[in-house]
Amino acid sequence: METAVAGTANQGAAVLKEEFGPISRWLGARYFDGVLFPPESEAELRELHAKGFVVHVMRSTAWINFLYLAWAMVRRALPPIRAVVNLRPWFTRPFRNTAQRGDFDVRFTYARRHGGSGLIFLKKTALMSASGKDIEENPFPALVAMARKGDRTVYLVPELFVWEKRTARIKPGIMDRIFGSPEAPGFLHSMVAFFRNYRRAQFRVGEPIDLRRFIEENPQDSDEVIARKVRSALHHHLTRETRAVFGPPLKPTERLIDETMRDRHLRKALDAHAASVSRRQESVYREARRNLQAIAARPSPTALAFASPLLDWVFQRIYDGIEVDETGLHRALKAGGMAPIVLCPSHKSHVDYLVMSWVLWNRGYAVPLVAAGANLSFFPLGPFLRRCGAFFLRRSFKGDPIYSAAFQSYVRKLVHDGVHQEFFPEGGRSRTGKLLPPKLGMFTWQVEAVLEGARSDLIFVPVSIDYEKVVESGSYSKELAGGEKKPEDLKALLSTPKVLAARYGRIHLTFDEPLSLVELMKSRGLTPGEPVTDDQKKGLVRALGNRVMYGISKVSTVTPHALVSASLLAHRRRGVTQRELTDRITLLRRIAEEERTPLSKTLANAPSDPETMGAIRDAIQTFRSDGMLRTQQARGEVIYQPEDERRAELSFYKNTLMNLVAPRSLVANALLVGAPAPYERVKVRALFLSRLFKVEFIYRVGTTFDTIFSETVEALVRMGLVLRTDDTLQFAPEPHARPYLEFLADLLRDYLESYLLAALTLKDVADGVATDRKSFIKFALETGRAEFHAGRIGAAESLAKTTLENAVAYLLDQKYLVEEEKKLKLGPAASEAQTRDQLADQIREYLQRA
Repeated sequence: METAVAGTANQGAAVLKEEFGPISRWLGARYFDGVLFPPESEAELRELHAKGFVVHVMRSTAWINFLYLAWAMVRRALPPIRAVVNLRPWFTRPFRNTAQRGDFDVRFTYARRHGGSGLIFLKKTALMSASGKDIEENPFPALVAMARKGDRTVYLVPELFVWEKRTARIKPGIMDRIFGSPEAPGFLHSMVAFFRNYRRAQFRVGEPIDLRRFIEENPQDSDEVIARKVRSALHHHLTRETRAVFGPPLKPTERLIDETMRDRHLRKALDAHAASVSRRQESVYREARRNLQAIAARPSPTALAFASPLLDWVFQRIYDGIEVDETGLHRALKAGGMAPIVLCPSHKSHVDYLVMSWVLWNRGYAVPLVAAGANLSFFPLGPFLRRCGAFFLRRSFKGDPIYSAAFQSYVRKLVHDGVHQEFFPEGGRSRTGKLLPPKLGMFTWQVEAVLEGARSDLIFVPVSIDYEKVVESGSYSKELAGGEKKPEDLKALLSTPKVLAARYGRIHLTFDEPLSLVELMKSRGLTPGEPVTDDQKKGLVRALGNRVMYGISKVSTVTPHALVSASLLAHRRRGVTQRELTDRITLLRRIAEEERTPLSKTLANAPSDPETMGAIRDAIQTFRSDGMLRTQQARGEVIYQPEDERRAELSFYKNTLMNLVAPRSLVANALLVGAPAPYERVKVRALFLSRLFKVEFIYRVGTTFDTIFSETVEALVRMGLVLRTDDTLQFAPEPHARPYLEFLADLLRDYLESYLLAALTLKDVADGVATDRKSFIKFALETGRAEFHAGRIGAAESLAKTTLENAVAYLLDQKYLVEEEKKLKLGPAASEAQTRDQLADQIREYLQRA
C-alpha cells in the first residue's frame, strides 16, 4: 500500500484498541487500510500538526468519511479527531470520543488540549436535494477568534475521500434526489458505493489555509467577514479538488454537439465556406453535425465499469505488472485542481489507448477523453472505445475545411467545459521504439482554444509509457523493412487470442512535472489575455511540443530489455562475451543513475551479469525464447549472438534509451575520428552529428549546444574515459576507456549507416530513377541490402524505413534535395557529384575507427 502505515503500525496499535472496538478494528483493517493515502499527503498533514491546530474540512456529511478519517489518523499516529461539526449522532466509539455538541470554541479547545484535530462538513444531505444543503452551524467565526488569540495558528485543510465512480450529472435524476448524488451522497448511497469501490478508493489533501496568515492579509475585516471569506475559499478549494478527480459534470453527447454547433467560430467558418463554394448554409451545417457525430466521444460509466474487469483480466494474463509512478501521478492530478489536464503520453503500442484510462479508473479518477485515429473506429471496436472515452480524428484534414472547423470547435468545447483530455503528441505509434518529433496539430488547437478565451489555462502532463516487450514488435520490423502498414480491421481484432497466449513483461508509467500553458507563455514574454501574432503563436506551439517531448524523454524508464539489446547491438563483432555484456550493462546503468533517469524496479539490487539470476538474465531468456538471440559456449565462456534477421526487432528496445545516451554517443563518435584533438575541433564534429540527427533525438530544451557539449565532456571525464588537458581532449589511459567509448559510439552506428544509405541514394535522384519519397526509400533499402551483404555496412537494423524517412527530411532541410509537387530533385547543395560524395565520405568518417 502506498502509505507509511507500515512504519507507524506498531506505534498506533495500542491507540487503535482505545479508539475502536474489535469489530471496528476488523472492518478498518479489511476495508480502510487498502485506501490510497499518498505519502506526500501524510507528510504534509504531519508537518501541519507540528506547526498548529489542524481542522479537516470535507464537502458533504457522510458517516463513511468520518469513520475513515478517524481510522486513518490513528493508524498513522496522527492527532485523532476530537471535535466534529455537522455530523449526526452515532453509537460508534470514535464518535463518542469526539466533542460534537456545545459551543464551537469549547469543542475545538477540547480537541486541541487533548492533542487532537477537528473535522467540519460544509454540507449536509437532504431528501429531494441532489446537491445537499449548506450547514446551518457556522464554526468559522470561532476558529478565526481562536487563531487570533492562540499561540499557534489554525490550519483548515480541504480534503476529499474518493470512493465514488460515477460523475455528477448536469441534470440530477430521481435516484439522485432520493439517495443523494456523488456530490452529496445519502447514508445508503455512500455505504453501497464505498463497499463496491473501496479497493479503488483514495484520500486527497488540498491546499491548506493558514488562518492566522489569512487574518493578517485581511486586517480591516471583522471575524464574521473573514469567516465568510474562509468558507468561500474552502468551497472553492474543494470544488477544484473534485473537478481534478471527477472532471466536470457529464453532459449527454447530443447536448455537447448542439453546444458545439452554436460556437461562433464554427458558425463563422461554416458561413464563409458556404459562401465561397456557393452552397446552402443548411447543407454545410448538416455536414458539420455529421462530422461531429463521427468525432465525438460518448463516455459511459457503464461501459467503463464493464471494461475495467475485462482489462484487469487481460493485463494480468499478458503482463507481469504495471509499475505506476504514484508520486508523479499524484503531482499531476493535484495540478488538475488549478486547470484542466491534458495528458500527453508516448505512443509505442495500441495498448497505450487503454492503459492510462485503466490506471486512472482503478484509482478513482475521471477517465480523460482520448484522441484516437479514425482507423480504430471500425465495428465493433470503435463503438466500444467511443463509450470508454475515445474521440476520433482523421490522419489528415486537407481538402475538407468543414471537418477541420468541426474538429477544432469540438476540441475548443472540451477545453471550455474543463474536460480532461489525452492525446499522443507523436501522432502515430513509434515503430522504432524511439520518441518521434511532436505533431503540432493537437497542440495548436489546444493553444488556440486558450488564446480565444475558452479557458484561462491548461496543464500539460508529459507521460512515458514503456514496455519490456511490445505486442506489435513483429509487425513493426516488417514495416521498417519496407512492408506496408496493414490497416486495423476485424481480422486484426480476431488475432487477439494469439496475443493472449504470450507474456510481455512489465509496463512502466511515469510522469514528468506538469506544464502550465500560461507559465510557458510568460516565460516567452507573452501576456495572457493579450493578442499574439501568428509567429508568436507558432513559436509558442513549437516550444510547447518540444517541451512536452523532452519531458517524456526525461522520465522514460530504462528496462532490462533496453539495457541488454543496446549492449548486444552496439558491437561490431559476431558476438559479445559474458564479461563484455556485463561491463556494458553496468556502464549504461551508471549513466542512467547519473542522469537520474527512472530504472525499472526489477533492476533494484539486480546483478548486471546475464548468467546470474535476476532481471537481466530474464531479459536474455525472453530474447532467446523469441528467437532474437542465440548463445554459444567455448572454452568455458558464454557468447551472445543476435540473429541478423531479428536485429531490427531487437533494436526497438535499444532505441528506447537512445535519448539518454545520445549526448555521450555523439561526443564519443567525435573523439574516435581522431584523438588527441583540440576541444573546439571535437565540438565541431559533435555539432555536425547533432545537426545530422536533429529529428532523431530529443535534446534538452532551453539549453545551448555548447552547454550540452561541455557538460557531456565533463561527464566522460568523471567516468574516467576522457582526459582534458588545457584545450585538448584525448582518451584516458585506463585500458577500459577506449572500449567503453567505442561501445558508446556504436550505439549510433545504425543511424550513421542509415544516413549513409540516404546519401548514396542521391545518385539515384541524379539518375532520375528515385523521383519521390516512396521511390527514394525503396532505392535506399535496396542499396542497404547490397551494402549489408557485401559487408560494407554491418548493422542490419540500419535498413529501417522510418530512419531513412528522417534522413530524407535532413537532406531536404540542408538543400541536398528539394521537393516540388511531391517530386524530388537534387538541391543546390548536391548539384555536383563531388558534393554528394563529400556528404557520404563525411558520414563514413565516423564509421571508421582511427
